[in-house]
Order: sequence, then C-alpha cells, then structure tokens
Amino acid sequence: MSTTSTRPSLLRLGLQLEAATLGWNVVGTVVLLIAALSARSVALAGFDLDSLIEIFASIVVVWQLRGGRPERERVALRLIGIAFLLLALYISAQSVYTLVAGAHPRHSLLGLAWLTVTAAVMFALAFGKGRKRDGGGPILLPGS
Repeated sequence: MSTTSTRPSLLRLGLQLEAATLGWNVVGTVVLLIAALSARSVALAGFDLDSLIEIFASIVVVWQLRGGRPERERVALRLIGIAFLLLALYISAQSVYTLVAGAHPRHSLLGLAWLTVTAAVMFALAFGKGRKRDGGGPILLPGS
C-alpha cells in the first residue's frame, strides 16, 4: 500500500486520537480542579494546569494536522513548548510559596485515582499516536 493512499486514513486516525486526548483532558480538568481545591494541593493544581496545556496542545496539533503545511509544525511545537515552560514556572513559584508558607496539602483519593487511570489512558493514547506506518514515522507527524 502506498503512502499516498494511506495518508487520508492515517490523518483520520490521528485526528480521532487527538479528539480522544482532548476529551479526556477536558474531563480531567474538572476532576483535578475539584481534587486540588479539596486537598489544597499544589501538585494536583499543577497537574490540572498540565491538563489545560494538553488541551491547548491537542488543539494546536489538530490545527497543524488540518493545515498540512510543514511550517505549521514548527509553529505548533513552539507554541506547545512555551505553554509547558509557563507551567514549569507556575509549579516552581507555587512550590516556593508552599515551602515558605508551610502549607500542607491533605490526601486526595479522587486525585490519586484519577492520576492512576490517567497514566494508563495516556500510555494507550501515546502508543496509538506513536505507531509507525510502513517505512515512515509516527502517525501524528505529517511530514514523516
């Protein structure tokens, strides 16, 4: 089967995987917000922000996949990288605040359960996105 005949089906699969990722992270932001507030946990709040960044990243990937131009990939990667840099800055600032203020988060069974299930779901989605096509690269990199 040639690469040109499989491209539309690979693009469709890539968009479906991104839609699943987007849906999971939208639900996750609500669950994690509840868990972070109830436990007063900077770590859960950071993971919640990570879910928001993952939503942004999924939207950028869909934008990039629908555009098909190689220069879009560079812009997409730069936007996602900036978002994760901002997350790292937030977590660093909140960690310093937590240490200085002496804040102690409570336990969160909801947070622990959600993070456990999320790990399994994200590994499955990453496997699907990283699957190689015949002689090419991962599904979600159109230039490969």
